[in-house]
Formats: sequence, structure tokens, C-alpha cells
Amino acid sequence: MTPSPPSPQGTDATPPTTPGAAGRPDTPPTPPGTLRSWLAVVAVGMGVFAFTTTEMVPIGLLPAMSRDLDVSEGTVGLSVTLYGAIAGLFAPVLTVATRRIDRRPLLLLVLCVFVAGNAFTALSSSYTVLMVSRLLTGFAHGVMWSIAASIAIRLVPPAQAVRATAVVFSGISIASVVGVPFGTFVGGLSNWRTAFWSIAGIGVLILAAVAFLLPPLAPRAVVRLAELPKLLRDGNLRIATLVTAAMVIGHFAAYTYVTPFLEQDAGISSHWVSALLLLYGVAGVVGNFAGGAAAARSLRATTLVCILLLAAAVVLLVLNGGWHPGTVVLLVVWGIAYTALPVCLQTLVFASAPQAPEAATSLYICAFNVSIALGALAGGWAVDASGPSAVMYLGAGFSVLAALLMTRYRVARPE
Repeated sequence: MTPSPPSPQGTDATPPTTPGAAGRPDTPPTPPGTLRSWLAVVAVGMGVFAFTTTEMVPIGLLPAMSRDLDVSEGTVGLSVTLYGAIAGLFAPVLTVATRRIDRRPLLLLVLCVFVAGNAFTALSSSYTVLMVSRLLTGFAHGVMWSIAASIAIRLVPPAQAVRATAVVFSGISIASVVGVPFGTFVGGLSNWRTAFWSIAGIGVLILAAVAFLLPPLAPRAVVRLAELPKLLRDGNLRIATLVTAAMVIGHFAAYTYVTPFLEQDAGISSHWVSALLLLYGVAGVVGNFAGGAAAARSLRATTLVCILLLAAAVVLLVLNGGWHPGTVVLLVVWGIAYTALPVCLQTLVFASAPQAPEAATSLYICAFNVSIALGALAGGWAVDASGPSAVMYLGAGFSVLAALLMTRYRVARPE
């Protein structure tokens, strides 16, 4: 057996009759698990979709943004780096700073900042303005990721916690399916600014859905900033954090520059890149839910297999050369393997620190997003120095390191 899904008492979802942090009962207007509750979970997942889209959409717009802002593609790639660094580094601080705020108004505030940040990005008149707008959105991103999964599992029965987590993190794979390819398509059809205006508009719709569907959720498991390092005394939480860092660095070192790789090394026409990214994302949706189902049965093994599949797919993409059918198959494998991992890793975090899920998640998000920044930065150095294939080998190397670290994770009971 794997570590069980977090119970209500083990997360910030204590029984509804228990007073919240503000001293009032935290009783949702509808019983957990009802249609409205699941629609609220979906709305939170769409929030994750929106943030993931805006984080990663520059990947498909690098050439256009580079020309318009008169900087290199590697320099534009730093807009992904800065975003990830801000989201990661400030997630623990902002999560603690907002620990006494009801989760409903907090999520609404975060979505308002998201809309404003994307509007400023669309209006950017220079590279400096672009980076400032990305910084603003990055602050909100860190809070969003820290609270999204813990909100979702409070809306459903404990037995459905892993499923709710999978729904929330399906926003990541849906962003790969619809978000990033959509941004790339809109950018090609009009311009990259229109793509960010479109993302801001999507944010408005999600904001309205959350306002309508999400019940009041008083904060629970209040943690002070000084107590965060103590959580890492748990060996499994340390392993989960280190695995996250290594895996994400490897993935984003490669994926941030997948468009130049496909065009220059795999010989894919630029007209087909959007279609391949779309296919990658479709595979990701499958991987997200399949990974969630597998993780519920064997968390450690599922995580390890997905990491190794990712490493193998990335290496084989380089060795495959210009054989296009092979490129398509390997991108599908990559998409399935990667998008299963956030569900697995978030479940590892919940199982390792059930007494403080949001605080532990903020540390996980710190590792995740700082590693996005480091991966994009390392990939930028590698692609400038040795070309796109070099970043694929770099990504595979970090993925193997993540797999080795995962073997140290201790299962509470025999699987």
C-alpha cells in the first residue's frame, strides 16, 4: 500500500463543525462531493490552467517576442525564468502572510492580480516592462499553487482526495493541450500581445466561476514562517522536495527550448510545431488522470516509472534524429510521463506533512518554480553554447538524478 490520501483531520480540512482559524464554523453551503462542490474543484483546476498557460506561453512565442522586443530568444526565455523564480521564492512567505485569510477571497484576489498582470504583459512597450509584468503575475502564481490542491480536497470526501488533486492538476496538462498551443496559434494569427490579452480574458471568466461556486473556507493549520524549515525534518518531505527540484530542472531545461529543437534538430516545419505541442498536451491529459489512478494504488512506483519514462523519451528524441514518426511517438511518451508527476508529487507532500498541507505545499511550490527558473536558465546556457540537442541530454541527466533520489523515499506500509 502507498501512503493513503490525506484525511480531513490530516489536512486543513477538519470536520465542518470545527471552528476555523477566524473562530467561526467553516461549513460549506453544500455537502462535500455534491455536483456544485465538484464544479468548484473544476473552477480551481481552471485557475491552475490559466496560471500554467501564462507561465509557459512564451515558449511558443519566443521568436515573435524576440523580434518585437529586439532581444535574443534566450533572453526572452528569461521571462519564464523570472516568473518561476518569483513564484517559487515567495510562495512560502506569501502563504504564511495570508494564512489567516479565508481561502475564497484570497483566491479571488489572486485571480484579479492574474488578470491585471497579463494585461500589463500585453501592453509591454519594452523588455523591461515585460519582465516587471511577469514579476507581478509570478507573485500571484506562488500563492495559487500553494492553496489550490488544499482547497480542492476540502470540497470532497477524503476517499476522493487524490481524484480532486488530479482534477486540479489537470489544469497543467490542459494548458499544454489548449493553453500553450492556443497562445502560439493566436500569436501566429495576430501577434503575441493578442495572445496575452486572450489569457487575461480567460482569467476574467475563471474569476466569475470561482466567485459563484466556491464556498467560504476559513484557513486551517496556521503556520508561522519560522516553522517552515522544521517541516523539512521529515525525511520523506525532503525526498519529495529534492525529487521535485531535480525532475523539474530536467524537464524545463529541455521543454523550454523544445520549439528550437523540433525546428532545427528534428527537422519539423515551423507550421507543424503547434500541432505537435497540441499532441503533447493531449497525451498529458491522459497522463494526468492515469497517473492519479496509478498513484492511488502505488505512489512510489508510479512516480519512479514516470521519471524514468521522461528521461528515456528525451534522450531518444535526440537519437531519433529526423525520423518524424519517432519524434511524434516520443513526444507523446514525454507528455504522458511528465503530466502524471505533479499529481504524484503533490500527493507525496500531503502524505508527508498531513498536519500542515498548505505550508508543506508552499515548500514544494518553492522547489517546483525555482527549479523551472533554473531549468530554463540552464537550458538557455546550453542552447546558446551547444545547440538544442544539448538541452535534451541535460534534461535527461537531471531526470535520472530525480529517479535515484526517489529510491530513497520510504513507504509507510508494504505496497
